Amino acid sequence: MWSLLFIPLGALVGALSGFFGIGGGVIIVPVLLFNGYTAAEAVATSLLFVVGTSLSGAKKHSSLGNVSWSTGMTIGLAGAVTAQLSSRLVLTISGTYDWLLNVFYLAILSYFAVTLLKKTSKRKKRKNSEFGASLSIGAIAGLLSALLGIGGGFIIVPLLVSWLGFTSHRAVGTSLAAVLFIALGGLAGYLPSLQLDFILPAALLVGAFIGAPTGAALTNRYREKEISRRLGFLYIAVILAISLDLLAPLWTPFAYVSLSVLFLFLVAISVDFFKRVT
Repeated sequence: MWSLLFIPLGALVGALSGFFGIGGGVIIVPVLLFNGYTAAEAVATSLLFVVGTSLSGAKKHSSLGNVSWSTGMTIGLAGAVTAQLSSRLVLTISGTYDWLLNVFYLAILSYFAVTLLKKTSKRKKRKNSEFGASLSIGAIAGLLSALLGIGGGFIIVPLLVSWLGFTSHRAVGTSLAAVLFIALGGLAGYLPSLQLDFILPAALLVGAFIGAPTGAALTNRYREKEISRRLGFLYIAVILAISLDLLAPLWTPFAYVSLSVLFLFLVAISVDFFKRVT
């Protein structure tokens, strides 16, 4: 019965996924870790959720003309291969060095938060070989995907904009197409080694198939710069949440404050979405 409460969470995070082009693991992993999951269990469960959000979100974005399937498949297949490598690393350190994942997470998110919030974030003209750049983006995203339980969208979107000159809307849609393949690759590395309770992931997936298409449709109501800035604010919220979670062993209430930060962001972005719809 408790697992059913994850349906609305899945719907809300699914909306963020469809809107930002991310899998949603940046929210789901901290919540699962707070609920007592080991790093490997949290990452694998998150990747199951990411498959749902990316599939439903990419389908909606494709209908809006926001997906470059050739680029998305190249990034996704390259990422699926490298995701196999990092999944094995997580299975090795899970339960012993879980804090290392959080520290690494902080470093990556901090870099992209600063990048996205820069006032001089102008889109560059395409200078790189699309195929070569897509392979590089996919390789990096795949490693981070299985390592952190995310789809890799948080790195794919800004790199598609800066390396290949994609608009924010097209970057979001193409990212979700790539994330689908990457998440599947990451899952292939986890499922043979873990025994998961699939009730909670199923509840999250139900919500994902409701929320992701809605979030995708909402991108048409925002300008490029508005999407990038809101993604940067999402990263800041997650950075604060993880930092507080790392301090929880020193003072237990920090864990609750950490979840409160994520909750407040979800409320704020929900209000923002509602204002654009009405």
